[in-house]
Amino acid sequence: MSPKSPKSPTPLASLKPLNKPQLFLICDGEGFAWIPLLTVEWKIKYLFCSDAKMKKCIVDTFGLYETETNTHDNVLKFIEKQNVSSVPLLFIAMSTSKLHELILEYVISQKKFFFIFSSNLPTMNLEKLGKLKASLRNFNVDSDIVYDVKAEFKQTNRQFYWNIFNALTNQRVFYNLKNAINELGGHVYAVQIDSTFIPFLTENEGIENVLFYKTVLIISLIEFLFCKPKSVSAKCYSVKGEHATVKSIAGSALFDSLHCHFNISDNSSNRIFAVKVFGDNGSVDVSYNAEHNCFQLLRCLNHYEYPSLFVENAHESALNELKYFADEKLYTNKYLNAYINAVHTALCLWKSNGENVTLESRKPEECAAPEADIMVEAVKNFSITA
Repeated sequence: MSPKSPKSPTPLASLKPLNKPQLFLICDGEGFAWIPLLTVEWKIKYLFCSDAKMKKCIVDTFGLYETETNTHDNVLKFIEKQNVSSVPLLFIAMSTSKLHELILEYVISQKKFFFIFSSNLPTMNLEKLGKLKASLRNFNVDSDIVYDVKAEFKQTNRQFYWNIFNALTNQRVFYNLKNAINELGGHVYAVQIDSTFIPFLTENEGIENVLFYKTVLIISLIEFLFCKPKSVSAKCYSVKGEHATVKSIAGSALFDSLHCHFNISDNSSNRIFAVKVFGDNGSVDVSYNAEHNCFQLLRCLNHYEYPSLFVENAHESALNELKYFADEKLYTNKYLNAYINAVHTALCLWKSNGENVTLESRKPEECAAPEADIMVEAVKNFSITA
């Protein structure tokens, strides 16, 4: 089994297969964001939606009259009933919820599908994420290497490809930012991130603590760009206005020679998202362009450059990669590993209360679930006023 690096995937719009591969879709309201893109390349063979009115609306809106749909609300029985041997992809377009978690536990343990895609993390509980990871029958579950799916292992060991959508790291602009950082010279010394909202993030109805969820996404971006920090510190606070209370977290992540500072807010009327990286040769800035409703990247080096606009959204980018992995029969554990690391780092931030917390002494799976739940619960309705 040899590692294999994926090539740049072909854009979905340029591919027109004669016989579309089939998929099994389980969705709630998030299905409306994904189905228009999914039907470009896949045929939806089976559809489960527990809300009967929503299911009818989905079928009528997207013309899925040849798709077999559920007649009851027991998703596990519906999966068990179907012949999924010719349907290798399970697509779960659902909010974070107990049902999402239950579906994954079942299909992985029963080896029902090979390729699985989740539009959100099923849970923020580290222990549960660790159990899901352990149940994947993959080689080197701690490695982010891309592997070939060997036929003999696919039949006996059922290596699973589980992709989890990320509204930030699936944006093409941040791959370009990662490459542009190399142009800043030998010393990259500071990063400033300001986020009052996350562009194109679909509302996750299963998340009670939205600010914590956004913190996980921002941390996943930081670790995508610069790997895992050595230590973190943060302070939570709220600003009470006449009509609303804005909850925020201000913190920093420390690397060997790099300081990353961030301010993340929830329930703010302002729409700000900006990432600025400083180095010896200047800076690179990624921000949300409200006029064009897309991300833009601006290099501020030895000369002025016009901003580059990135119109491809994260949903398209994620599906391009999914299509490539399915066509080339590849798998990797990098998506789940990245989220587990980000949740662990975010939990350390929330318990910091301004103190420096070292990350090197503890692995993500060593953070017990009860401790994690207490941390999140304790700050769900924090009332410190700035």
